[in-house]
Amino acid sequence: MGPMNRAVLFLFLALAGCNRGEAVQAIIQIDPALKASCVVLEVRTPEGELRTESAPLLRPEDQELQLAVFRKDLPADVHLQARALWGGATCEDSPFYNGRSEPVAVQFKPGSQDVRLTLSPPSAAEDEDRDGFVAAELGGADCDDKEAKRQPQAQEVCDASDDLNCNGQRGCDDSACSGKQCSRAPTSLVLNPKELTTIAGQCSAQVTVERRESDGKLSLAGFPTPITLASTFGPGVTFHSDPTCTSSPPSAIAAGKSSVTFFVRSTTIGTGPLSASSSALSQQATLTHTLRPGPAKTIALTSPNTTSQAGDCSPVSLEWRDEFDNLTTGTLSNISLSISPTPANTAEAALYQDAGCTQALNLGAQLPAVSSLYFRGTRATTFTLAAKFNGTSQPVQEVRTVKPLPASKLSFSSSAGQTLMAGECSASVNLRITDKYDNPSPLPSDQLLSLSTTPAASFEAFWGAGCEGSKKLTTPFDTMGTTDGPMSFKIKTGGPVELKLSGTAVGEAKQTHTIVPVVRRGSCRIDNGKKEENCPISSPSNTTVPVTLSRSFLVFQATTTNEEPINSFLRCSLGTSTVTCKRNGNTGAATIDWQVVELHQGLFVQHLPSVSCTQAPPRVPTTVDISKNFVLFSSSQDGSVLGYNDFPSVKLTSSGDNTNVSGFLFDACAGNHVFSFQVVQFTGSDVQRGLSGAMPSNSGTLPVTGLPTTDLTRSIVLSTWQVSNEGQDIYKRMVRGEIDQSNTTQLLFRRGDGTAITTADIPQVSWERITFPTGTLVQTHVLRVNDTNASASATLAASVDATRTLLLTSSQSGGQGAGETSYGANDILGVATGRLSLNGSQLSVTRDASNGTTSWTAYAIQFEP
Repeated sequence: MGPMNRAVLFLFLALAGCNRGEAVQAIIQIDPALKASCVVLEVRTPEGELRTESAPLLRPEDQELQLAVFRKDLPADVHLQARALWGGATCEDSPFYNGRSEPVAVQFKPGSQDVRLTLSPPSAAEDEDRDGFVAAELGGADCDDKEAKRQPQAQEVCDASDDLNCNGQRGCDDSACSGKQCSRAPTSLVLNPKELTTIAGQCSAQVTVERRESDGKLSLAGFPTPITLASTFGPGVTFHSDPTCTSSPPSAIAAGKSSVTFFVRSTTIGTGPLSASSSALSQQATLTHTLRPGPAKTIALTSPNTTSQAGDCSPVSLEWRDEFDNLTTGTLSNISLSISPTPANTAEAALYQDAGCTQALNLGAQLPAVSSLYFRGTRATTFTLAAKFNGTSQPVQEVRTVKPLPASKLSFSSSAGQTLMAGECSASVNLRITDKYDNPSPLPSDQLLSLSTTPAASFEAFWGAGCEGSKKLTTPFDTMGTTDGPMSFKIKTGGPVELKLSGTAVGEAKQTHTIVPVVRRGSCRIDNGKKEENCPISSPSNTTVPVTLSRSFLVFQATTTNEEPINSFLRCSLGTSTVTCKRNGNTGAATIDWQVVELHQGLFVQHLPSVSCTQAPPRVPTTVDISKNFVLFSSSQDGSVLGYNDFPSVKLTSSGDNTNVSGFLFDACAGNHVFSFQVVQFTGSDVQRGLSGAMPSNSGTLPVTGLPTTDLTRSIVLSTWQVSNEGQDIYKRMVRGEIDQSNTTQLLFRRGDGTAITTADIPQVSWERITFPTGTLVQTHVLRVNDTNASASATLAASVDATRTLLLTSSQSGGQGAGETSYGANDILGVATGRLSLNGSQLSVTRDASNGTTSWTAYAIQFEP
């Protein structure tokens, strides 16, 4: 009884004479239907706690037990309850519970009292199938409380198909079948063969599952054994009853059979157990199942999308797969490989066999399931590698991004140069900074580019198109990450100019441009016997670009040794490709140095190349503001003596909407006296003009005063004059003008070059003082040639660019090369006219007739295009 109070004794009592102390007589009435061999009386507290119980008592034949319970140490209030036991030869061998009575409340009192308990068959709560036995899970003997046919007193079947009597033994193993025809139950399953190898997607060889008895013999039990087939090594496994793997799998080994066959199909490769188990058996059977891949049907690129530098060789992981996506082996000839965008050549991008990217792909090679090809690209872009198994429609793809190497090359996008006017903004020139494979690659900020020209020229460069001042570059300059961007430039120096960009890490890039000079110059000659010469403008230094007349003018100096005006006076005019010079005679030679000035902007010129002296002053085609225009003049005429009908005073006048230009001689003119005029306007210029009185008869100088001040570094004076007589004393008739260097409000006109003047030969001087736009540089020198000498020179204070520097003198007679002379023995125009030239900073004058002294006011005018 353990800790329970064993001091309380249960005794069989007589119905009379039992009145000692406090006691209860329990009368237990047993239902004859109850399956029980022994009874136990329990004493419990009202709360259900077991305080003590009797020893198991055999069930009496009269179905009634009487027991006395003495209180002693028990509480006054208790519950009595009877419990039935079943099984065993004696009560000590009765292990199974089989129901109990309802509890009866008892209160101990002095003396004795009777209590009745009824022990009936177990209720439905403990005996669901109502076979009279409590379910095993509640401590009873019924091994299957759902089926009444299975209970301890059932008749056993001996074919081992069931254990009806709940003793855990079947067939021949159950003593109840001793001496009867019986079978043994299977105890295990066996699979044959022990190892199975199949190809993905194919139906396997036959597999047999057998049921066996405990001694290993095949079991032919008369009942079916359910089986369950399973695989744990991969998905996609199916079991079937037929060798085509189209039917359902077997579910049992049939009664009287020892085995059943099945087939297996799987799509996922691997090795693992394949099992057969049965709910009727505790042990399952297994075999080793190996599934191999089928032939290659697809391909996969499994290396990650990568970024590499141009020229690098990087692996491409290639996996061959069967139709179920299992890894397998394959041959390159079975697939199509492509790269997009399509490389121009294999150097730009290609696939190789080796890690050095030197061996072309061997399309016949048998490759393992996981293979490596190699990709090499030199073009910086994003390539898509695509692999497609022959016969399939969808390729697999992989992305390879190729980055440029550090910058190592410099170039212009086009090697062709441009033909431009000096100072004109170029069209865009694309600068390219690339690596050795010609990929755009930016320069680090600490690597600068230098810009220069050959020959050294005055130029400006700009980022972007249009030569915007805010984007002007200094040299050296930072490319600011640009790899392929437009530049524009202006070059002021004429001729072929090589523009060069260079950098330490990238070398140099060159581009030769043809710059049309501001001043195109040349020389030609009218030979003896000829009246006219067309002087071509084109030359290597001048370029072959035609002249645009509306923005160009001609300056020339012509020299001769002839004393007759019909041969010594030349009239020159400008065409698009030639300078045409004419005279009325054909005796002797005339040497002509000509200059054509053309600006791409800021210059407007109107040409009147052939105006007869006899016609009314012509109207300039376009009305202009004469305060911004000046006149260049030359003429051709007849005559044998230099005099009053050879020197006109040229004037530009304005009246209303008309602008006229005229040349007035002192005496009447002839129809074969022809003028050439050019009306020239510079934007931003200022022209003061006037007509002086006669030069004095007793002085070689005529001052003109009262002008506004001017900037000598931007100003010149041009003059023409009338002559009132004729003769061989040419010194009286040649006039040189200049701006007074000490007083810019005054002009000085001189003649004689030191020879005394005694007659009034110059009735008027027509002058124009021209102040050129800001940026123009005028350097003035008085050049004097001594008697018997042909030339003189002076050094310019500031060096100039000869391709944009105009040379002329202040006096217009025989072109723009006249001066004053001391010579009086003959009227040879060539003693007082010279041709100007520039060699470096040396400004020189040369005449053809070396008689007397001559002085010229010579100007070197550098324009800012």
